[in-house]
Amino acid sequence: ALVPSSFLGGPVPVYGLEREHLEEDLSNPLYRPLPKEEDEEWKLLVRCGGAGEVADTAEEQQERYFTENPMSPETHPGRDEYMDVKPDIVITCSIDYLIRTWDASNDFKPLQEFEGHLNFVNQVVPYREDQILSCSDDYTCRLWKIAVWNSKELPAEADAEERIPSGELLFTYWINMFPMKAVCALPGQRAAVGGLDKTVRIFSLVTGCTLFRMTGHRDAGPERSFFQLEGCGAIWCFLHLRDNLIVSGSDDATVRCWDIDTGSSLCTKIGHMGYGEDIGEPGIGWKLSERFATVLKMCHLGKDGRQFATCSYDRTVVIWDASSPTDLQVLRRWKAHGNGILSVCYAGKGVIATCSGDKTVKIWDWTTAEMLGETKTRGIANDACMVDEDRIFIAGGDATIRIYNWKQDKDEKQFYAHDMTLQGCAPVCKSRRDDPKNWTKDPIMYLNLKYPENEADSKAALETMRKVLYNALHYTSLG
Repeated sequence: ALVPSSFLGGPVPVYGLEREHLEEDLSNPLYRPLPKEEDEEWKLLVRCGGAGEVADTAEEQQERYFTENPMSPETHPGRDEYMDVKPDIVITCSIDYLIRTWDASNDFKPLQEFEGHLNFVNQVVPYREDQILSCSDDYTCRLWKIAVWNSKELPAEADAEERIPSGELLFTYWINMFPMKAVCALPGQRAAVGGLDKTVRIFSLVTGCTLFRMTGHRDAGPERSFFQLEGCGAIWCFLHLRDNLIVSGSDDATVRCWDIDTGSSLCTKIGHMGYGEDIGEPGIGWKLSERFATVLKMCHLGKDGRQFATCSYDRTVVIWDASSPTDLQVLRRWKAHGNGILSVCYAGKGVIATCSGDKTVKIWDWTTAEMLGETKTRGIANDACMVDEDRIFIAGGDATIRIYNWKQDKDEKQFYAHDMTLQGCAPVCKSRRDDPKNWTKDPIMYLNLKYPENEADSKAALETMRKVLYNALHYTSLG
């Protein structure tokens, strides 16, 4: 069935065709505003949809998503042809503050180490071309450049871990004064980020400025906003469905669909229904755990963003239909583990893998909820990803990586990858990223926040980190 277009037109511009000058600037005798015809920065904002006289039409909005290769991985990341490709490298992140890359084509030898975060790195995802994007408890997202794609490119003496080359940090984005738990790359050189601030933010990877703040998870929800009144609303996961649509998952038990071009909420649904009577005597009657549960992770199912999976603390997996962004539907739900499920990932056509607090990783046929395989883990695995149709890459809670052949039920390789627990992993296919025809040409700068409001959060994050570092450097024992 054809999926209806999600393009309904851009937002009404909050800026006009000419730059607005702040009173504090105009009162400065040294301030010299540029003539309109010389203000190239403002011309770029107008050209990219961030300023103007009228909102883009649906056709103009759709044109901003144009890529020479139609249905590209930037605009349609959930297509089968992008999901079923063997990765060239796998990226991992850890609570040791580091990101590392591994050669999937040569026995998972280490390639690069990316150092710069000042706290736990919670998620890392591929961005366009040779770049990756990460988020951390240090209040930031960071953009990095991959320089080494194959261990054969390394000098012979680079076998020792201490000689693995460092990755290049391109940009640090100070988001907000709360830990950031989830990040998602978006078309038009943008990203979505969220965390304990209970806010979905769309920000520009070109300027670093916040474009939209969507506070639905924080402000209101089902059951007369019961979860919000209980302090819930933190963002734990994102998924870019297609074009201008994303979904988010939160500890308010909801999955929400958003239009990233207007900052509007399109749909709010609950799919994970809690432990029920399994919660035991101490939890009976407590709505927060008995009847509903946190949505922790999401993954595509290779259906061009029309279907996706979520997992939760309530031990269940839910399969969703997103053909209509205004009416998400639950297709299937089943109890998959004996403890909370920390991650769900695509593992091949019709197959997903789940990682659980019960110290198992399971393989499922998501079309029937039939379990295809199971392996025990020494620690609690936090994430996994597909290597090929037979194998998965398991980011174990004991700081190891496991290459597990689920069809033969055997480990092909296991080794220590970080100094502390791994938080996540992500596959990257170089051939899909090298082709410039897969990427939009210009940034998309739709926004509803004006300066200095769109920089206020960044300033708060910087000030908070300054205080953290000052306290750490000047710590003295009270004893």
